[in-house]
Amino acid sequence: MLVPRQKYSRELKIACMRELDSGKGMAETARQYQLSPKRLETWKGEWRAKGELGFPGKGARPQARLDSERIAVLERKIGQQTMEIDFLKKVLRRFKEHPLGVGANGGSGSTSKSRKRAKRRQG
Repeated sequence: MLVPRQKYSRELKIACMRELDSGKGMAETARQYQLSPKRLETWKGEWRAKGELGFPGKGARPQARLDSERIAVLERKIGQQTMEIDFLKKVLRRFKEHPLGVGANGGSGSTSKSRKRAKRRQG
């Protein structure tokens, strides 16, 4: 049978690390907070590597991770917009090279069907 994993608050972790930083011993801090010294060692490694960001708390994520996710979303959007711009430039270039005839003021229709209908009406 599995024992549920113990969860510790961000505040508790930071308080323990501040105790250790003040010069208190590992064993003494572990006894005071009723924790294993091994757990304190793990937290100490996170504390040294990331400071308070090492303990994000419940549901919170470090700002760096949020930033990297936002950057990825924006980069995908930039890529999509770049493709759209390239497509529209290509279409515009084709229209400039081969402009469509405008059938105004009694001119011919724009499609072959339009021309056929016009001929029938005249006949």
